Amino acid sequence: MGETRVMVRIHGPKGHTDIEMTADTGATLTMIPESVASSVGIVREGSVTVRLADGSTRAVPVSKAEIEISHDRAPIRVLLGPEDVTLLGLTALETLGLKVNPVERRLEPSVFSQYALA
Repeated sequence: MGETRVMVRIHGPKGHTDIEMTADTGATLTMIPESVASSVGIVREGSVTVRLADGSTRAVPVSKAEIEISHDRAPIRVLLGPEDVTLLGLTALETLGLKVNPVERRLEPSVFSQYALA
């Protein structure tokens, strides 16, 4: 099995841009290049500590953006990273009601879970 790559539209105060991202269910947050964020007017709002694959931790700049996949759009937290890293994290997938089909390497609709209704 390989990577699941998807076109994502990133919206910010100055407009939007389309980028190809790797769907990464092991990443909590979505990461976009700082240059992409800057081009659409997304600015750093602080930082969060993330745990890397090797177990170390690092502070990474964070902000908010709206992402759009297949005409469905939602606000999410995004990490601002290097030029060569574009990761679509689990919280964005869940927010948009999507899951990864690793065999066909594509995103599919998922069913939201709700265990109690008032």
